[in-house]
Amino acid sequence: MRKERPTPHAGGCTLDLPTGLRSSFFGRSSVKHVACSLLLVFAFSASAQRSRFTGLQVPPADSTGYYRILIGGHFHGESTNRSGYPASTLLANLDTINSLGANLFLSTGDLFMDAEKDRERYERAFFSKLKVPFFNAPGNHDLAGAVGDEVVEMGRIQCGTDIILILNTEVNDGSLSKRSIDQLQAIIAPPSDSASARVIIISHRPIWAEDDPQYSDLFKDNTRSLTGTNFEKDVYPILEKIAEHAHLYWISGSLGGQAPSSIFFQQHAPNITFIQCAIRDEPRDALLIADVYPDSVHWSALSLTGQALKAPETYDAAWWRKQTGRGESFNWRLLPYMIKTTVTHAAFWWGAAFALVLVFMVRRFLRR
Repeated sequence: MRKERPTPHAGGCTLDLPTGLRSSFFGRSSVKHVACSLLLVFAFSASAQRSRFTGLQVPPADSTGYYRILIGGHFHGESTNRSGYPASTLLANLDTINSLGANLFLSTGDLFMDAEKDRERYERAFFSKLKVPFFNAPGNHDLAGAVGDEVVEMGRIQCGTDIILILNTEVNDGSLSKRSIDQLQAIIAPPSDSASARVIIISHRPIWAEDDPQYSDLFKDNTRSLTGTNFEKDVYPILEKIAEHAHLYWISGSLGGQAPSSIFFQQHAPNITFIQCAIRDEPRDALLIADVYPDSVHWSALSLTGQALKAPETYDAAWWRKQTGRGESFNWRLLPYMIKTTVTHAAFWWGAAFALVLVFMVRRFLRR
């Protein structure tokens, strides 16, 4: 961990946003959509490296070319969280997070439980206290208007020669749009004087895992496409081309509640690494730290609960597979609470009603 940052130089990080923004105000007037889009485009063109959440600009790398990134996701915590506030493990570590001296903080989606209702509480408890530029790759819980009135389909942050792409994998049910694919294509053969050392892709869904037998069984309870994605056909061939001249890290954040770790880290192919990082307001909660140097990236992890953590590279597919079925032992004292939470949940009664209708129809059929 750095104790002192050298004087920064002029070549820093900038954020480019698309001129076409995806609206998320369903049912509202198109005039309002256009007005919001124009305001956002103007705001980000006027200050291309400013976080819409914290209002802070991304500082440049230091005089050696070094910069630091914090990464995490699913900041609303457990899916039963109805408080309207971020996960308690995240809020309890704000002082530590601010003290790390990161240049930027990247969220892998599901920032809110209910974006439209929770935005004010997040402003008060999280954004206003965060002292680092913060950016979010939209997850399925982030689609309401309060995320920023619009959902950005794709954003691009340039840090020296490194490129960070923020993808919205919710727009087309996991498939990347033509615009996103064109942006990836543009990285394949950059000008010789601006070749990227690294490309970092941030998304909510690990669309790289859905149809790959190496990973598809590891991330249960994930948001998944109903009809499949265009990753294998259209996206991965581009990643292979990019990997010929740059190390590519694809970092996602859709991790089910039964995940054994907040971190998944797998070198998939030469110069291609797939990563997941997300919290759940549980003892395993952790953030990733990327210390980026001109010629290398050093990865480490910050536990949000004080647990001892191994190097992120330890938590690969083999490690995850070994943890299958090794959950915590059942606590019988929790049985009354579990029964109560089950029978008071709306999904339980919808299921019960469906079962009764099904039984009724089967009995009538058999009586004929």
